[in-house]
Amino acid sequence: MRKILTRCVMGAALGLSLVQVGCVTRGADFSSDISWVQKGKTTQSEVEKYLGAPNSVGNSGGTPTWTYGVYDYRLFGDSKTKELKFYWKDSKVEDFSFNSSFPEDRRRLIMKPVSR
Repeated sequence: MRKILTRCVMGAALGLSLVQVGCVTRGADFSSDISWVQKGKTTQSEVEKYLGAPNSVGNSGGTPTWTYGVYDYRLFGDSKTKELKFYWKDSKVEDFSFNSSFPEDRRRLIMKPVSR
């Protein structure tokens, strides 16, 4: 009886660990409403106040960049990503891009594209 109980507990533990490993989310979620961003006006400190620290920083052709992202990876089913990238000039937004594969964002963007 004890052997059977041990096997059941181990099987349940294995099942739970497989479920936990099946999904990994990285990055803090943020609103896909980016109407508050204005080229040439919105500052780095305003973006950081609104979104927090960026997931990554970089450089694109000499232009500093900040990237905010949510990356939802799944072992089974569709993985989803949402990414907002800022390009900076003199600590102000020179340009930005937003991409998402989350269904709610896709529906909203198809119905009402982001205006720049």
